[in-house]
Amino acid sequence: MSASTEADGGSDDPAGSTRQLRLITLELLDDGIWVSEMDGNVVYRNAAAAAMEHMYWSRAGQVGTFEDVVFREDLLDLLRERGRWSADYHLSGEENDPTQVSSVAMEMHLLRDESGRDIGLAFHARDVSREWGREQTLQDRHVELEQAYSRLKETQTQLLQSEKMASIGQLAAGVAHEINNPIGYVHSNLGTLQTYLQGLLSLVDSYDRLTHELPEQTFLALSPIEELKAQIDYQFLREDLPQLLAESREGIERVKKIVLDLRDFSHGGQGDTEEWTLADIHRGLESTLNIVRNELKYKADVRKDFGSLPMIECMPSQLNQVFLNLLVNAGQAIKQRGVITITTRSHEHDVCISISDDGVGIAPEHLKRIFDPFFTTKPVGKGTGLGLALSYGIVQKHHGRIEVDSEVGKGTQFRVYLPTVRHVDPSPGAALV
Repeated sequence: MSASTEADGGSDDPAGSTRQLRLITLELLDDGIWVSEMDGNVVYRNAAAAAMEHMYWSRAGQVGTFEDVVFREDLLDLLRERGRWSADYHLSGEENDPTQVSSVAMEMHLLRDESGRDIGLAFHARDVSREWGREQTLQDRHVELEQAYSRLKETQTQLLQSEKMASIGQLAAGVAHEINNPIGYVHSNLGTLQTYLQGLLSLVDSYDRLTHELPEQTFLALSPIEELKAQIDYQFLREDLPQLLAESREGIERVKKIVLDLRDFSHGGQGDTEEWTLADIHRGLESTLNIVRNELKYKADVRKDFGSLPMIECMPSQLNQVFLNLLVNAGQAIKQRGVITITTRSHEHDVCISISDDGVGIAPEHLKRIFDPFFTTKPVGKGTGLGLALSYGIVQKHHGRIEVDSEVGKGTQFRVYLPTVRHVDPSPGAALV
């Protein structure tokens, strides 16, 4: 193919200067430009087009030179007939190299003069690989932004929930403290009342023994007292009063224990302000069980298989929150009546707390998402999707891990592994991860 790239006219010819500027502009383009006569003889090509001609072109399984693939007679006939044609081509450096170096979109036009006479053909090839690359870069950035937004949203949620739990913890601790005072003197007064009652009953018993030793005429004078004793069913009161006081003391002991457990559970507040301390995991489990006992007792029997555990360095109230979430979820997974089993074991460097149920189980497609914030399989209004996400974050803060096994229709087991010693970043002044 021959080509002419020279512009007619000198510098003093305005029309010639304009044509020269146009040609210079075309030479600066990254797109390939060809202009040919009607028979396909190229009369102009810019530098980008010349570079493309040195590559191998392919389309619809046909591979060859520019002339073989683009300037085919059947395609030129189609262009002459339609007046416009477009197609996508792939360019590679070597004919047998399957790797596509670039992709170009070719626009072809039939050129006509002012009178409408066909005078030539124009070809415009744009390398769309760069555009795809830019689009891919934008998509990658978009994904990164979405991930960053998701992490930010998760962090915000955890902060809000942490503040909420801190407020609830402080409220619970305050309520526990206020309730503890009246419970204290009621408990004390019941003990004193029980002592007084025993004294009074002993006095009445002594009176009864004495009346039976009196002469018959004197005993008859006491008949109104005997009638009153019959009216008030003294014998029943004599047997029931000590039992009532004993049950009252037992009830107030249970309330006192609940208050103490509530205080231990809240530990004066939640969140990052809580200090790390040595704690008894079994005590935390017991106090948490006492908090949720009313919710679980109608759904499940709780079985405990506690091993021998060392004291571990942790934030106790936050771990109690983990146990609470797992126990509540276990209870909600049981539709009618079932069993929740709590097992604890000690290993060389950590302890394991297992909470399992024989409820409905978790579907395999949901297992990978159960720790995602806001993900829940519960009906609308029944769950926020934050319990397990926050539990996962708390365990991660303790440098532990949560594992889960579940089978639909058979139940679920969560295992929480916690190191016995607090992990601290070795760098000076570093905060906990």
